[in-house]
This record gives sequence, C-alpha cells and structure tokens, in this order.
Amino acid sequence: MTVTSMPQATPAAQWASQPTEDVILGVDTHKDVHVAAVITVLGALLAHQELSTTATGYRQLLAWARSFGILH
Repeated sequence: MTVTSMPQATPAAQWASQPTEDVILGVDTHKDVHVAAVITVLGALLAHQELSTTATGYRQLLAWARSFGILH
C-alpha cells in the first residue's frame, strides 16, 4: 500500500514562473481604487493587490494578473 501526502499550496512566486496555468481574476471596483485577486481554477488565492482606477492602473492590473498565468 502506498501512502501519499496531501498536495501543498503553491506559493505565488512559483506560479508566476509557470505562465501556462489557468487563473481567474476577480476585481472589487471602487471610485479611486480597485482591489483585485487572482485565484486558481480550484479557488486557491494566489495574490491580491490594490490598484488605482487610472488608465495606468488598469494596465498595471492586467500585467500583474497575467504574470500568474492564462487569465480568465
């Protein structure tokens, strides 16, 4: 009989180096800032960040989220 351990959560830094993983971006919108979270397709939180609601902030949000994998 083979005993295996439960899989461990993968740190966000490791996900960033494997951009072929599917990830999901969620954004809580506000007037001055957006709070974004990136999760795995299984619902594990990879990271969250607060970004401004400017054009630059939107570009930063997408670049940041895409650094974790294939964005959905």
